[in-house]
Amino acid sequence: MKGIILYQSKHGSTKQYAEWISEETGFPLVDLKKESIPDLKDMEIIVIGSWILAARMVAHGWMKKNWAKIKDKSVIVFSVGGDVPTEELKKKYMDSSLPKETKDKVHFYTYQGRFRQEDQNFMLRGMLKFAAKFEKEGDLANNMVVGVDGVKKENLDEMIQYIGSLSK
Repeated sequence: MKGIILYQSKHGSTKQYAEWISEETGFPLVDLKKESIPDLKDMEIIVIGSWILAARMVAHGWMKKNWAKIKDKSVIVFSVGGDVPTEELKKKYMDSSLPKETKDKVHFYTYQGRFRQEDQNFMLRGMLKFAAKFEKEGDLANNMVVGVDGVKKENLDEMIQYIGSLSK
């Protein structure tokens, strides 16, 4: 089957996951912010990955704008954020990121990313420390201040199996 991986990455975690998916599937990678998007009409599988900002996938606008072009294809979406993935979090990200007409037509996965405080500029570090004081969930608040690295290739096992099932 012909497929493509479209992604948007901020700290490199989404890009890393996209590269691993490409290694497993042979699908080409396209950075939504840096590259022009090829014609998708011949693609059967579209994988879209995005980082999370304020509980919403940054690529949500692209998905909404282009849904008519991809709605008849197998669409797989993955989000990457600082939280430990849970079903509740997955639902929250789906509800805030996907247009209503897409929710029952995509396979959605959420993964923990990598965030290092020391890689951020002074302003962002200060904003995160301030925001962490108001965060009710302890792990997320800690991740905002200390950082997190949940990027693991095995996180993708379920998605890779699903993509493989589409090729049968």
